[in-house]
Amino acid sequence: MIGMFKDVLKSLLLIGLVISSVILTYKIWNFKPELTNVESTLEEKTSTIGPRNNDNVRNIFMPFQMISYKEQNVRGTTDSDAIMEVTDYIAGSKVEKTTLLDNKLTSEIGDQYVIFDYTTDMPNAMYLTNVLNISSKFSDKHEFKRLIIDSNSRMQLTLYLLSDKQILKVETNAKSAPFKKLLKSYDDRMIKYSGIITNEKTTDEKTNIYAPSNAKHAKAYRYMADRINVEDINNAVLDDKEHVIERTRKNGSTTYFGNTGVVSISNSSIYKYNNLSETDSIKAEPEENVVRSFSFISKHGGFTDDYRLFSVKDKSHSIDYQMFLSDLPVFNLSGLSEINVIWGEKEVYEYRRGLFSTSVAVPSTTSAKDLPSVEKVRYTLASNKNYRFRDVTRILIGYEMKLLKPNDLQIQSTLLFEPSWYVEYDGKWKKFEDGRLK
Repeated sequence: MIGMFKDVLKSLLLIGLVISSVILTYKIWNFKPELTNVESTLEEKTSTIGPRNNDNVRNIFMPFQMISYKEQNVRGTTDSDAIMEVTDYIAGSKVEKTTLLDNKLTSEIGDQYVIFDYTTDMPNAMYLTNVLNISSKFSDKHEFKRLIIDSNSRMQLTLYLLSDKQILKVETNAKSAPFKKLLKSYDDRMIKYSGIITNEKTTDEKTNIYAPSNAKHAKAYRYMADRINVEDINNAVLDDKEHVIERTRKNGSTTYFGNTGVVSISNSSIYKYNNLSETDSIKAEPEENVVRSFSFISKHGGFTDDYRLFSVKDKSHSIDYQMFLSDLPVFNLSGLSEINVIWGEKEVYEYRRGLFSTSVAVPSTTSAKDLPSVEKVRYTLASNKNYRFRDVTRILIGYEMKLLKPNDLQIQSTLLFEPSWYVEYDGKWKKFEDGRLK
């Protein structure tokens, strides 16, 4: 009897050991270490232009101005802190209802609302999902150029995404009362804005073109020009760094030939990379790859200054980012203030950018010239027979960036930023100077 009991006990122990062995083996084969506080090896090997920054998509896709409309009292700001805090308040809210409307808003919105204006048409679905992080199952391939935030018609915020053909109405669960309180806290950063009518589409207060009434707040700046290291960019975009052939021509331009791509550097300090594997591919619609272009630039620290999405061009398939200084866009005839991306079928096809970034601010010996009021700009263009005023779509204050070479007083190149009025006319941005668009 005792012997039988020992045999049973041995059998149970043996079974227990077998089960333990199976469990231990399973855990070993399926072990996954905790990597929360360990940097990815792949991330460490990714070359960057400068320090790697965690770029916020909301900063890069930020509107260029925010307008507060209250019973015909129009005030606005380009202050990025104010715009970001208002955006953050909306972000993450839940969608209660979405409705497609025609482009007539008179009866839909009350007499108190906020406007976000953008320099380019933004895809509805991309903006709601990637920028505002609003979970919505609404599938919409349309785009908008103006966002209206209505805080007066309901206890919760209602968003209106405006395009020329239709409007997407989004009712959220974000409370209106705290939103109004937040907006009021930025009263001291608001200045007087004017509404401008250019054609039949801009006759309503909700569709007017808005611009600062004057440009007294715009100042001139000068910075030391910090040249970006070309080798750093090459290490980030060229796959095979060890087999890159460099050739410099008599005109000062340089070309780098790699196994997968070609880089050309013009004597005007423009960097251009072309991916050979995407040369013959069908170029994707740029609207579908806006977020991918952001990720591509951000991955190698390409946003070396305050850059924002500025235009999406269907004809050239180009997604363009523009430098901003003191919350105003920066223009340069040579393209030094731009980053351009063209997406191929699977990955980036072309990457083009200026090779200068702002460094240390230096005292400017040049004072900003007095700019006319926006009413003067409007009257001059509207009364000039050489222009079709109906083709004016946006008016803003921006900076013209000039690269100044070293001289006897300055041993390093500097970047001069001079304020001016800029007008989007017939789809192109032009500088308003001496009564003309240049």
